[in-house]
Amino acid sequence: MRIGLTGYTNKNSGIGLFIYELNKYLDADSILSIGSVKGLQKVWSEKQVTSDRPPSDPVLTTYFGRFLPQVIMFIETPFSNNLFSIAKRHGCKTVGIAMHETFWIENLRLADLIICPSFCAFEKCKSNNKKLLFLPIGLELFPFKERTGHTFLMNIGYGGPHDRRQAGTVIQAFCSLKDPSARMIVNSQVNFPGRIQDSRIEYRLQNFPEPKDCYSDGDIALFTSAYGGYERCILESMSSGMPCLTVNADPMNLFQHDRDFLMEPVSFERLTDNWVENCVYNAISVEDTKEKLEWLLTIDTKKYSHRARKQAEAQSWESTVVDYKGLWSETLEGLCSG
Repeated sequence: MRIGLTGYTNKNSGIGLFIYELNKYLDADSILSIGSVKGLQKVWSEKQVTSDRPPSDPVLTTYFGRFLPQVIMFIETPFSNNLFSIAKRHGCKTVGIAMHETFWIENLRLADLIICPSFCAFEKCKSNNKKLLFLPIGLELFPFKERTGHTFLMNIGYGGPHDRRQAGTVIQAFCSLKDPSARMIVNSQVNFPGRIQDSRIEYRLQNFPEPKDCYSDGDIALFTSAYGGYERCILESMSSGMPCLTVNADPMNLFQHDRDFLMEPVSFERLTDNWVENCVYNAISVEDTKEKLEWLLTIDTKKYSHRARKQAEAQSWESTVVDYKGLWSETLEGLCSG
């Protein structure tokens, strides 16, 4: 089976990481690399075509005619309204992977198959041609490092509408801690507005050359997202050896299976604006967050560090619990032969 992929070919974005792993673990045959503002595109395959975003019809026609993929997969959006018609003309099936926000959902529904890696994405797609299939992690990108301290790490990234990561709530809760030895690192790709000044917090405004570098410092990850596309950053931190505090809501709680590290939302708001479509904002409180942080400062981090890694291993492409590669291959082969 000749699998084609289209999307970013760098490791500076979630889409790029997914394309990298799908290329490796599903033995993709070719790639249509789409230009991204988040770093230069890399060559990951001998059969690769690089295009601006969106790709022109001649570029799409050249790609399909040259490499003859039997199925082409994309994340969130096909990057081109004409991908479906040109792929169909060349006898190629189209498979979209839907994130929670379901970007460009109308275009996504044109695909021959929609793979939903979370329950909320599955419910929101409202399409008969959909399948719920977990999207695992590649452990090689996030090597294990034993954590023994109590420094908190919060990666905000680009954030998102309505303070997606709930950084304001977490920072306010941290600043209310009485422990003078408490420490927190905040990594961000944009300036964090209205941040509270506290000498115990180290703000870092930077992009990291490798995904693993996001988790090189710190001991306990705080990914208290109110909503998320897939929020695999939770799984990334656990693979890196960090116990991770997150929110007890889909898709965040797909990854964290230890209830002590799940925070219950105190209020819910439905969002439908900007690029967010029909999402629920699962808000946490400053008081509950402070209580969790105080508890985290007392835990045996080393024990939870190894437990986090084991959780990540079970949810990886290398898992000995579930044959994720076999399930994905079976799904794609069934589509191509149907």
